[in-house]
Amino acid sequence: MHFINQAMNLLQKVFAGIGLGAIVLAPLSAIAQTANFSAVHKWTDTAANKTYVYVPGQTAGSAVTGFTTPRTAAPRVLTLNNCGWGSFTKSATAPPTMIDGANWAGKTTGAAPTCVKDPAPALTYTTSNNAPTGSVVDDGTKIWVRGGTGVGSATITVTTAANVTSKANACGFVRVTTSATRPMTNFSIGTTNYTLSAVPSVTAPMICRKVGTTSATYVPAN
Repeated sequence: MHFINQAMNLLQKVFAGIGLGAIVLAPLSAIAQTANFSAVHKWTDTAANKTYVYVPGQTAGSAVTGFTTPRTAAPRVLTLNNCGWGSFTKSATAPPTMIDGANWAGKTTGAAPTCVKDPAPALTYTTSNNAPTGSVVDDGTKIWVRGGTGVGSATITVTTAANVTSKANACGFVRVTTSATRPMTNFSIGTTNYTLSAVPSVTAPMICRKVGTTSATYVPAN
């Protein structure tokens, strides 16, 4: 009888251990998915003081299409021509998303402004675009800013968008670490815009584990 009781106690401990594992960690496919884990969300590691953005539902080994976030704004000094126009080359991988010190909201798209010296004996110049100071024109290759009406310089602050090239893991989700140079305060995925402060937060992260020859996503159970 003593040996039977010992065996029963051992089985109870084994089953209790299995049950605890099921409570602590459960495969995503085996439980009801919550909106937090099946959609874009964030998790803050308080010990490391780092916040991570998670993008689920991606193709394993591939980057998220159209995933961009503004870089930290940086000052830029433009050299103005005789008509007051200055320009900088627009990067294809980090296009500008905001310019402080100019009317970015009123930006137009069109031909680059020209500046031609008037016939002698005149000492003046004429531009093809006599827009007000602060105007911005995107000619497709360069961004033009009218910093005045004549030769000189103008200081502006440019915020650019950077492509997030982090690739999805074997479980099909991307984890991006926020940092001082990539704060992720605002970011976009395709045509959808996100604000980090408004992104749903989870209390513990989902993880990717290889089970046999396949990988599975696990989330903290409630």
